[in-house]
Amino acid sequence: METRCISGWFLLCLLSVSECSQVIGIEGQNITLPFKYDAKSHGLQHICWGKGTIPSSGGCDNEIISTDGSEVTRRSSVRYQLLGELKTGDVTLTISNITENDSGIYGCRVQYAGWFNDEKYHVSLTIEKAPVPTTSQTSANVTITAQTMDNHNHGPVTTISTEYSSTLDYSKSESETRGHDLAVILVSILLVLTGVGIVSVLVMRKRWERIATVLQIPQRSGGSVLYRNSVSSLGLHTRETAVENVYQIEDNERDDYEDIH
Repeated sequence: METRCISGWFLLCLLSVSECSQVIGIEGQNITLPFKYDAKSHGLQHICWGKGTIPSSGGCDNEIISTDGSEVTRRSSVRYQLLGELKTGDVTLTISNITENDSGIYGCRVQYAGWFNDEKYHVSLTIEKAPVPTTSQTSANVTITAQTMDNHNHGPVTTISTEYSSTLDYSKSESETRGHDLAVILVSILLVLTGVGIVSVLVMRKRWERIATVLQIPQRSGGSVLYRNSVSSLGLHTRETAVENVYQIEDNERDDYEDIH
């Protein structure tokens, strides 16, 4: 089927007076079908792009986009765009997110004034399946340089330059890094808690030493209890003074009794 399509396109280029080229694209990418007319000599002209061959007269069969020379006036889908400088005659067609259904012949007509003098251009677009990525995610940027062919050339020449850029899957490395960071955080927290516990123990020990210094533990000597703190000593001294006063009062009363009798 593909061989028959290419043969038909090749025969069309040989029998017609239109320019022809061939472009190969990759499924899922954007593709450009380059074409530029001489706007400097002829001025801005109405143009149209259609899918299929351009008829001998009229507009474009299966028209997909058209312009009045300075701006786009109609399009069948937002996937079709004219991104070139229209005022210079650059009417390169860009098709976004291409699929296998986009394969086929495309034609562009430049509508000059007068009879049978329109400029026609045909391009054969072939879409290939995108390569399946394996261990890495692969994206391809395809640059197509299409060279035209007229009836005096022996055949179409297509230059394809494909650039692949690979992005390695770092999900596993990122997971390992996150795990390492979490372990470091947990160890740091444990060390901080350990330090706080040690400081707390030292502070409590210091407090107990101060309390023990103020309130010392009582010591027994014989049958009596000796208090070393100042408060206990003051109490003992007060009791001894009171006892001496009692004995002195008893002696005074005894002397007075003797004097009376």
